[in-house]
Amino acid sequence: MLTALTLVVLVVILLVLVLVLLGVVVVGIRQEPRSAELSDVAPSPIAVLARRLTGLYVRRQSPTAVRARGQGEGNPARPASRPKAT
Repeated sequence: MLTALTLVVLVVILLVLVLVLLGVVVVGIRQEPRSAELSDVAPSPIAVLARRLTGLYVRRQSPTAVRARGQGEGNPARPASRPKAT
């Protein structure tokens, strides 16, 4: 069985681990440029870890989601039909 002392030690170790991860996230966020959008490549390995932990990693748009300016709404997976020549 776990004694009270063992339980306290485990809780303290878990608390220290959480605080270290929080510190890593704060340092990683502070290394990101403030005025720009997230780039494809993080400026440092700590920033990479911070992006992964916070869910802010960069997702690329899939080619089917990108539409031409004149295409408008519709099914992006299927190309727009061409007007018939008369």
